[in-house]
Amino acid sequence: MRKCLLPLVIFISSISFNQRASGQFVEKVFFDARDSATGYYLAIPPRSNLIKATLVVFSSFYQLEDIITQTKLHNVTYGNDMLTVYATLKESFYADTSTIDRINTILNHLTKKYSADTSAFVFAGFQVPGNSIVRYTELTYEHPTKFPIRPKAFFGVDCTVDLFGLWHWSERQIKKNYNADDIGSAKYILENLTKNNGTIVNNPGRYKMLSPLNREIESVGNEKFLKDVAVRLYYDTDINWQLQHKRAGFYDTNIPDGSELISRLLLLGNENAEFMVARQPGMRSNGIRNPSALSIVDEVDCIQWIRRTLGIIDLQTWKPPYTLIIPNGWEVERFGIPIEFAPQIPYKGVEEIRFAPGWGDTASEQHWTYAFLWWLDGKVKLDAATLQNYLTGYYAGLVGRNIISRNIPPEKVIPTKATIKKEKTSTGDLETYSGTINMLNYFTQTPIVLNCSIHIKNCDAQNNTGVFIEISPRNSGHAVWKELNRIGNSFKCNN
Repeated sequence: MRKCLLPLVIFISSISFNQRASGQFVEKVFFDARDSATGYYLAIPPRSNLIKATLVVFSSFYQLEDIITQTKLHNVTYGNDMLTVYATLKESFYADTSTIDRINTILNHLTKKYSADTSAFVFAGFQVPGNSIVRYTELTYEHPTKFPIRPKAFFGVDCTVDLFGLWHWSERQIKKNYNADDIGSAKYILENLTKNNGTIVNNPGRYKMLSPLNREIESVGNEKFLKDVAVRLYYDTDINWQLQHKRAGFYDTNIPDGSELISRLLLLGNENAEFMVARQPGMRSNGIRNPSALSIVDEVDCIQWIRRTLGIIDLQTWKPPYTLIIPNGWEVERFGIPIEFAPQIPYKGVEEIRFAPGWGDTASEQHWTYAFLWWLDGKVKLDAATLQNYLTGYYAGLVGRNIISRNIPPEKVIPTKATIKKEKTSTGDLETYSGTINMLNYFTQTPIVLNCSIHIKNCDAQNNTGVFIEISPRNSGHAVWKELNRIGNSFKCNN
């Protein structure tokens, strides 16, 4: 059945919601307490609890608990700092007012509940609601002030993208009179469309407004609003299976309409529009072959595409666009920004650290001596008060994440406080600051005062800001500062 509108009976293994399942927490979240059947979505927060992006997968005509068993997308996002949400549009397959309102309600609710970054959303449409979500995405770019979210990317899984094409498909299935499921779906489609919108003959303007694409016209239509959106459309292209099992030819699939949409986007200059041929045949979780299945998506490849599209750095392959020396014996660590233990620092980028050999040795002259670079996206404006606030939160979070693992008694925990002031600008700096950080030394479980020197670097050609911070409890005349300054002086933008 190409459009797969009628509910199917699917035998699946059960999932225990609001509990840990396979190391993941699947949360059933109600956004409409009056609707116990469909007024909720399923959410899987990332393992790190640091949400760098949000993927919302929309479906219709299926229970969400069935949909979640069809894919491992949420298993991959779990380890990639992404929140995954599965939501239903009930029995909608076009973006009318009620569907748009429902989508807006869901997005507003989950954004508030999870404090998700509204600039890092990706939508997915599965089968029938693909049409609704593609058109919704177009509308967010056509009328951006009217919508809570403008997704940076969209991918569809065997989804419908042309209501005119859907109408003609329905007429063909009824006339062909071969597959009972397809005939039932076709009748439902035509009855629903006619009742709510008239026919494509007597009310073509209505269908033009609702359809993401009208393949029958040569002029550019609503698809022009996807010019700047990364788009992937996944299809199982095994036509022989369609012919043998359903007597369905090429035009009895969603492939012609989907490929036409990608073609038009490429002609509009969208180099991020892709037609994705399934690497494996569609298969339901009950083992039944079906081209309309989420399993046609290569989950790892898809999530890596999302990371690239949103500019989420893969630190395994990332090459620093700057020079920063590593002294002999010093250790290096990198992680992404936003920082897991300091979410109040609102930027995106990378933190790169240089640890002195004796950093963790409480008997060493180099204890707590290290330096780190915040490589931030864009031109960031900083001052003493802002740095003081960020460093207070940074070190409070650093101490906090060590309290349980190091069995630190509550009475030994002290308030963390950074004190920062502006200094005369050093050579090569945009601005220079100094200060102290009063905190708990979680190695010794005693108070410690760290001295810090902060150097703001500007890399105009790369549209980045570098914040290089030198740290040591030793005073400024100690030998450790010579090495710290040598690292700082080595910093250079790779233009």
